[in-house]
Amino acid sequence: MVFSFKENRVRRAYLGGAQIDKFVGNEVAQNGNRPEDWLASVVTAFNPDYEPILNEGLSILENGEIFKSIIDKNPEAVFGKRLTNKYGGKSSILVKLLDSAERLVIQCHPTVDFAMEHFASPFGKTECWYFLDTTPEASVYLGFKEGITEEKWVSLFEKQDVEGMLNSLHRFPVKKGDLWFVDGGVPHAIGEGCFMIELQEPSDLMVIPERVTPSGKTLSDSKLHGGLGWDKMFDCFIYNGLTEEETKKLYYRKSLFENNTLSKVVDDSLTNKFSLSNLRVSGEATLNLGDIYSVCVVTSGECVLKCEGEEFNFKKGQSFFIGADSGELKFEGNADIVMCSAV
Repeated sequence: MVFSFKENRVRRAYLGGAQIDKFVGNEVAQNGNRPEDWLASVVTAFNPDYEPILNEGLSILENGEIFKSIIDKNPEAVFGKRLTNKYGGKSSILVKLLDSAERLVIQCHPTVDFAMEHFASPFGKTECWYFLDTTPEASVYLGFKEGITEEKWVSLFEKQDVEGMLNSLHRFPVKKGDLWFVDGGVPHAIGEGCFMIELQEPSDLMVIPERVTPSGKTLSDSKLHGGLGWDKMFDCFIYNGLTEEETKKLYYRKSLFENNTLSKVVDDSLTNKFSLSNLRVSGEATLNLGDIYSVCVVTSGECVLKCEGEEFNFKKGQSFFIGADSGELKFEGNADIVMCSAV
């Protein structure tokens, strides 16, 4: 079973989105407050600083149906028996296109254990970033340096010493094809000039120690502490500072491609929460994903996908969902595809 979706742009506190417009082929490419496109999403956005929009964040199929409603009717038909049983009929991944025209505020997402205890959520927000394009100066901030204690971090927050907070994190330059993994509890910030696929656990849970965005938008208290309150929000961070070398070795991966076969970039050596693979179709590629499902993004070229007696045409900028137990998948054409999968 294969699904494709309408564009699903979501409001955020930072500016961006022009690179998404260009990537998906929109006539007008402009930056604004909808810098993310959520793909095959069953997650509603947490946006307390904006007027509510019903079902913001939920993906809609090309025929107008809400993807979540299809899953709710028969999750096993979409996710397969194993993953339906494992996750209680819930989607276990969320995939986004993300384009930053400014640096994002520093943030931290919960681990699964923290999310269960404090947010009543079975999912935290471990994530990874696969860079589709970057400006020459693009960078990310990731992980505490050695010696950063909770007391020092709280002090920087209370003074709103943004420079001090950024200097407490490692800063890494990034380029097209890089992948950085971000475990729950690890503070981070995406820099200006990053266009990426973000693969994560399916939640919008976070805490933010930075009150004002780089472009001057003031965030509400509830956006900062995520509903936890000021004391508990700092328990979300894991204060195990590493060296720059240790951080890169732990969290950085370089993507590779092999013709007509899956090339794993994120596997169980990094996480047991999801996987990410590259597929380079050169003429013809045949796969069988077995009992997993996958959210796919065509990053270059075009191809035909033949699945369960149907044919689907995809080109650069398009995304689609392949259900579990879909059997043989036959790709024809010349295209690069990023496949984000549940495990």
